[in-house]
Amino acid sequence: MLYLFIISMLILFYHIFLYPILLRFVGIFTKIKTKRSLTSFPTITVLCPAFNEEKHIEAKIKSFLQLDYPQDKIKLIVISDDSTDKTNEIVRQYTAEHNIELVVQKPRRGKPSGHNLVEPRIDTDFVLSTDANSIFQPDAVLHLVKAITQGENIGLVSGELRLVKENKDDSGEGIYWKYENFIKKQESKIVGLVGANGSIFLIRRELFSQIHPASVDDFERALIVREKKYQVKYCPQALVTEFVSEKSSSEIKRKIRIISREWFALLRHHRLLNPFLYPAASFVLISHKLIRWLLPVFSIFIIFSNLALYRSHRIFPIILIAQLAVYFLGILGLHLEKSDKQNALTKLPAYWVAMNYSALLALYKFVSGQQQTTWSTKR
Repeated sequence: MLYLFIISMLILFYHIFLYPILLRFVGIFTKIKTKRSLTSFPTITVLCPAFNEEKHIEAKIKSFLQLDYPQDKIKLIVISDDSTDKTNEIVRQYTAEHNIELVVQKPRRGKPSGHNLVEPRIDTDFVLSTDANSIFQPDAVLHLVKAITQGENIGLVSGELRLVKENKDDSGEGIYWKYENFIKKQESKIVGLVGANGSIFLIRRELFSQIHPASVDDFERALIVREKKYQVKYCPQALVTEFVSEKSSSEIKRKIRIISREWFALLRHHRLLNPFLYPAASFVLISHKLIRWLLPVFSIFIIFSNLALYRSHRIFPIILIAQLAVYFLGILGLHLEKSDKQNALTKLPAYWVAMNYSALLALYKFVSGQQQTTWSTKR
């Protein structure tokens, strides 16, 4: 039990603290190439799947029209996933006078199928994938193009999602995203990413192919790019904004769906876990993704081994009490959210409990072979 406790604690510590510190340390000695100015503007097709996004789609379109990029070099295709609200009606108001097209997918089949539907007709140099509720900053596309044209071996560049508060309350998601973006920035400098941000990423057209209908598009496309020996980079200057989730509990279903589908995507590209074939990709996949998805398992190991070791040394009761306090505060925080109450003390524990619960159920769905192809808008 002592070995189980120590190993599980070390894995937890490595993933949360040591891995980011290691990346940061190596990153100090890694030079970043200065971006060259653009001498020409490649053509881009922007794909924006949408399901019942009447609240956000007009703001999204307006942010596209305000992009600091030649309008004759870029076009937007809104793929309505059989929306039943006013999404289609709003988009049609812009299709006549602008480089905007509406494609309606019937019946509803999800984002990857929407991409597959329009993929054969894309004739531009690059494809930009984005979400309907992610609002472009004017220079976002320009930064992505500058980043991806720095080298012929760069196949995909991910932008940054910046979460903003709609109201005074928010879950611990905002803090998590700052942590996540820091890790991505360091990975990009050293070994490259193994996942993109679904809100905004740019990929070479020749690498944008048909994909599994139950895929997590941003994750699996990055795996495909890495499998073909191209690099995946991160461009934090390429910004989109979304409203942060106010409640950790509202993220649970979305996280379960995403993580379970990422498991299946990794299974389809399991060769990337081979350190002899893909040393950099396997290192990042294991350190950043695989351990994170298995955190609830290691957390359970820690609690049960801690209970078994309770009387063996006075340090173990202290560690057990600390663990139970975090879970108690987390469960209390989730309970308070139901009555629209939040407390600064419970915010992060609530997010930690919600994400571990989501990862555990996602693992169950993966093991039991359950795949989901459609999504529900949360934010």
